[in-house]
Amino acid sequence: MLKYVAYTICFDFIYIAQQIFYTLRSTQRNQVSGYYLMYRLLVATFFLSTVVFGLSVSKYRNYWLIYLSDIGILLQTLHLVTAAAVPVRLSSLIKKVTHFTIKYDGVDDTLPLLARFSMFLYNVTNVLTLGISFFFWAGIAFIDREPKDTDFLVHGMNSIMSVSDIFISKRPCRLFHFHHSMAVLVPYFLFTVAYWAAGGRNEYGGSYIYPVLNWDNLPLTIPFVMGILTVGVIFFHTLVWTFHLLRDGVISCANKDVGGVELHNNIKHQSLRNNPA
Repeated sequence: MLKYVAYTICFDFIYIAQQIFYTLRSTQRNQVSGYYLMYRLLVATFFLSTVVFGLSVSKYRNYWLIYLSDIGILLQTLHLVTAAAVPVRLSSLIKKVTHFTIKYDGVDDTLPLLARFSMFLYNVTNVLTLGISFFFWAGIAFIDREPKDTDFLVHGMNSIMSVSDIFISKRPCRLFHFHHSMAVLVPYFLFTVAYWAAGGRNEYGGSYIYPVLNWDNLPLTIPFVMGILTVGVIFFHTLVWTFHLLRDGVISCANKDVGGVELHNNIKHQSLRNNPA
């Protein structure tokens, strides 16, 4: 029972149909969508190319992994590569649409671990990308510096990809999964403390990674970190959840309209058959 409760709280993906990993949101069919597979492969390739391009033009490659924006684009690339691998794997195994369910004596593995990991990355990267873009373009938390060639790719295209993916895919979002993002943010904030304590510097020689994560200025840094881990995470996750509700509402209305037109045409056709001129 305790295992069931712990798993439900921490990694709960029950009642998620396998079909969400290989069909478009706009279609009601359950078969593997070739268009969806092509879409997944294209965006994964594009983001892999973005990472390679960013590393190739960067003058400070040694500092890449200290910045949350760069970590965010790496996680998003990992998510997109995983999201492309999942439908390929499932399409080779699927015989019928099934659901992932939890048993009290253990966890049913109907939904593969790769698919569950992909859902976890989906939740994390959606929140991270929107937050990173907001703070960058609002001019908050970032170093005063010259623009870089990769700024739009790392701080703009990331959110565009996340929002587009929400409306294209069938993946759900659960309101209480906001804690998944903390699995990345908490270790990152701890890393900034260790980096500062070890005398680490940013690429401009500052003793901090971001001005708002300057551990020499605790009255600023501690409220910022606590605010991100509470209000910030919940706000951006709720925003992502709202996008999912909007997507489902739009698709539902569109399907009703199509269904209504088809019903009207069927009735008209039947009427003409029963009452020929």
